[in-house]
Amino acid sequence: MTKEADYDIRSQSAQFQRQRACIPCTQAKRRCDKSQPFCQRCLSKQIKCHYSSRRLYARRRGDASSSAESTATASEPSLVSTTSLLFTDAGSEDGNIDENQNGNESTCLDGFDVDNRQLFTRPWFLRAEFWIIHHQNLHTPPLIRGSAVQQYIRCIKKWLRQWIDCNQCPLIHASLFVDTGMPPCLQDAYAAIAVYGNKNEQNEHVVMQHIQHKADALLAANSENKDPLVDMFVSPTPLSTGQHLARVLALFIYQFIRLFDGNIRQRALAEKEMPVLEAWTAQLWESVSLDVTLHNTFGGEFLAVEDKINMANHLWRNWILMENVRRVWMVVTYTQCIYLLTRDGTVSCTGTIDFTARCGLWDATSAATWMRMLEQKDPLPVVPHDSDWLREATSIKDIDKFSLVSLCLGLDSDKMDAWIANTTNMRLEALMDAYS
Repeated sequence: MTKEADYDIRSQSAQFQRQRACIPCTQAKRRCDKSQPFCQRCLSKQIKCHYSSRRLYARRRGDASSSAESTATASEPSLVSTTSLLFTDAGSEDGNIDENQNGNESTCLDGFDVDNRQLFTRPWFLRAEFWIIHHQNLHTPPLIRGSAVQQYIRCIKKWLRQWIDCNQCPLIHASLFVDTGMPPCLQDAYAAIAVYGNKNEQNEHVVMQHIQHKADALLAANSENKDPLVDMFVSPTPLSTGQHLARVLALFIYQFIRLFDGNIRQRALAEKEMPVLEAWTAQLWESVSLDVTLHNTFGGEFLAVEDKINMANHLWRNWILMENVRRVWMVVTYTQCIYLLTRDGTVSCTGTIDFTARCGLWDATSAATWMRMLEQKDPLPVVPHDSDWLREATSIKDIDKFSLVSLCLGLDSDKMDAWIANTTNMRLEALMDAYS
């Protein structure tokens, strides 16, 4: 398959990925794993697999008119998310119910049945296809206003301060290290942000020297990976994914402060460490990818939990870590690209990744709240450069702060303005400022 063909398939998949089943599976009243471009049931039975091209969005359960239309057009996809979107069926080898059951399914598609949890496999955020770095050569790059890029940097700065003040921000989840405690390296970075927030003309030298010493200590503690010539795609350290994430976050905080503070000496020192941060970020991604695809670190052990609440809590905690890895990867990568582009006028493409855009999921304060939201709405996993369907099917109020700020670097600023104008009179930069 050529790269062009692969991209065409992915473009089609992006339009239909939120539907519940292909047409043949729906008509046969069988489980469908919703794989694109062909589901496993159709492949195994050599059936022509196809999905309806019509998109239905935001129909809530309990809506009589939506229910009637859904009955009349059972083969059409819907963006209404139930817990069946969180899980896929694994009742047989091809991921479908045994067809010797007289056409009756043993689980409910519209709710989470604990008694049938053995039929559920991995949720969307633990599937291998969501851990791919996408590299897309665009013939016409998006037209992004310089003011939007500047506002992006201001948002990151405000988010780091918000982490200090509120214990959570769109970049760092409050429950990220609730079980293990905040790692020492990140505690130092936390303190550095607090110290930097009190910088003035009189103490500037001492404050920046403190941040430099903390950065040097972090690099010294990880000296085996300080050489930028180390293979970026091999992690020689026995660190867990959480430990990888902590040191990347800590180094990014020091780098962000020193690169954008305006202190020439600190900027020069930080520039020398940019390859190290890039290498650590690659090792973080490699670590979590291996956990998901090879080691099955976050596999189905939660399915054996008898209590539904414990099961939901396992899922929620796993999602927090996975989503935090994605957000840190994006912010580190985008920020370094912005700096190099500003300094040199050009930068090589480092790719982009999927992330969860649904408003409210990140801010859920409990596993029960998080699970209930997923039972009602699609989580909206998106890729910034492949998100036209998102603008067509949702409003700007359906996505969270992180998603808006991230999409501003992947979509034309004018398109973002038009999308925002559907629900508010604000311009992109003004909304970004309000969201930060």
